[in-house]
Amino acid sequence: MANDGFNGSTVVFASATLGSLRGLSVSNNASEIDVTAASDTNATAVTGIPKIEITVDFVGSPPAIGAGSTGALTITWFDGTTVGTLTSAICLGCDIKGQMNGEITSSAKFTRGIV
Repeated sequence: MANDGFNGSTVVFASATLGSLRGLSVSNNASEIDVTAASDTNATAVTGIPKIEITVDFVGSPPAIGAGSTGALTITWFDGTTVGTLTSAICLGCDIKGQMNGEITSSAKFTRGIV
């Protein structure tokens, strides 16, 4: 049987619930910084500062948010955990799309803002 664990999850940004969720991704990646010296025989690297990015796909137009909007972002998964929560988030942008005989959907991308 499939795990419908995503069903019932919610996302709230700046006190506004972001529609009926269709998809959600949370990534925390760091850049590779090349620290290879002239005397090295192999490339050497270290990790840069990690950057968290959260993308939310939902039905309907976004509430009054857009690129540059700031606020707390809370992801509450079906089991009550809040993985991906940012106390200070910034919206990097929103996309809205629709199709003939279909629903209007939106996608919003967030990252950690200034604390």
